[in-house]
Amino acid sequence: MLRTIKKLLNGKQKQLVFPIFLMTLDAVGGMVLYFILYLTVVNLLGGTLNANLIKIYSTICLAAVILRLIVYRRGYYLCFSRGAEICGQMRVELADHYRSLSLGYFNQNSSGYLLSTLTKDLSNFELIITHTLPSIVKTVVMALLILIGTFFINWKLALAECVVLVVTWPVLCWGNRLVEKYGTQKRNLASKMISIVLEYVKGMKVFKSHNMTSSHFSRMADTLEDIRKTSVKAEMKTAVPTSLYSIIANFLLPIVLLAGSYMFFGGTILPEQLVAFMIMSVALSALLIAFEHSYNMLKDLKLAAVNLEQAYDTKPLSYKDEQVVLKHFDISFEHVDFTYNRQADVLKDINFHAKEGSITALIGPSGSGKSTIASLIARFWDVTGGCIRIGGRNMKDLNPDGILHYISEVFQENTLLSDTIYNNIKAGRQDATKEDVYAAAKAACCHEFIEKLPEGYQTQLSEGGGTLSGGEKQRVAIARAILKDAPILLLDESTASLDADNESKINQALDRLMKNKTVFVIAHRLNTIQNADQIILLNSGRIEEIGTHSELLKKKGHYCEMVEEQEKAKEWMVQGA
Repeated sequence: MLRTIKKLLNGKQKQLVFPIFLMTLDAVGGMVLYFILYLTVVNLLGGTLNANLIKIYSTICLAAVILRLIVYRRGYYLCFSRGAEICGQMRVELADHYRSLSLGYFNQNSSGYLLSTLTKDLSNFELIITHTLPSIVKTVVMALLILIGTFFINWKLALAECVVLVVTWPVLCWGNRLVEKYGTQKRNLASKMISIVLEYVKGMKVFKSHNMTSSHFSRMADTLEDIRKTSVKAEMKTAVPTSLYSIIANFLLPIVLLAGSYMFFGGTILPEQLVAFMIMSVALSALLIAFEHSYNMLKDLKLAAVNLEQAYDTKPLSYKDEQVVLKHFDISFEHVDFTYNRQADVLKDINFHAKEGSITALIGPSGSGKSTIASLIARFWDVTGGCIRIGGRNMKDLNPDGILHYISEVFQENTLLSDTIYNNIKAGRQDATKEDVYAAAKAACCHEFIEKLPEGYQTQLSEGGGTLSGGEKQRVAIARAILKDAPILLLDESTASLDADNESKINQALDRLMKNKTVFVIAHRLNTIQNADQIILLNSGRIEEIGTHSELLKKKGHYCEMVEEQEKAKEWMVQGA
């Protein structure tokens, strides 16, 4: 556990050395009080206690209490403030680490798991380093000092105490195994619940329209009930070792009293030593119980640290060149194979070359691999076989962030930030002026509807841009791409959500945007890509046909059949009754 904590802190543990030292000093101060109590008992039973000694002992105790208050307050404050600061840095680092991972990591783990790691696990880890760990260190130091002190009083009775400590250890381990077991179950159920809640909220429109709100709420209620049952079961199972541990820890005093009385009547121990030992035993019992509480909490929170460690250990996409400088923007796929999570092949032996400044259209049935090719170009994934070259360079050698500097994307589902419309458009280029933003909005045919909003460009969007229609969100995303003006452009059904009038205007804007750029267009409506420099027809992850519109028509193959079918579809009409 300590190894995991040290690994996660990654050198930041140095900031916690001084506050933990102060907490240890507080434990030493507590030991001073016990030592004064011991001397007082010795003097009292020996008949040597007088007013002068009382003054001295009282002064020492007062000084120790004041010192402990100062030290404890300072140590607790530093543990809390520095621990919170460290975890704040870790949140940023983990978010940045997530950003560097391939999409495979996010497909393998549920949104509930990822959200729980970023929020609850980091909060639990913060609790470890700000409260639990300092508390355990302080308790252990104080218990060791008391135990060592008892050896100076009488080593035989001290050994009897050690026997009790040895007996408590397997019971403590038994309880911790149960805590870890049920903690894992509760964590998995909590992640599942978060995923269901997110799905329930995001899919409310679909659930309502299909009268499914009750069934999905039942799933959430069932998960909550599973969490309740698991929590109750965990409490019942861990109650046995916890109670047994407390009973054994409280046996310290009876054992010391029994063994000490036998030694006292045998004349091998002085009365003041026996009384002091009994006082020390009571204190040690209390510390053992406090340690068990903190240690169980540490083990319960261990899962958070382990999950964070696994997240950090997930390797990001590798690269050799930190700075990416491209002079050419042609893209080549050379015998590219790709699978998601090493399962069924999605792309098989894909070969094509897109010249700089050309337009490549990707068409084919759903699941044929069109969007996967676009994702590989943006290096959201890495190929499992073959090679992709951009400007003649192997994409695996290039920093993914550096590659994206040269790429603009407009997808079917575009994410808008919970920010102003102005900042959403400006996200395409942070150094853009107000005039640049307005020009991009006008080119994307969204300036007019933005101006009609109550606060215009400063209108605050809800999460995901939910306050805008699908077509409006699409146009804002297109404005963002226009503003970025990157030399490589990926368009995935970019006009799918627009009405006929706006589609014509957007296509004009896209025509201007696509000039002198390497463009990849994913489309189902074939009339929108007839002027492409090359059309790639994908089927079951393979290139079935490739060529220009006229070349593919002459082949009289699958592409020609698709064109004919869409021409027939134009003649369809709804017949009246």
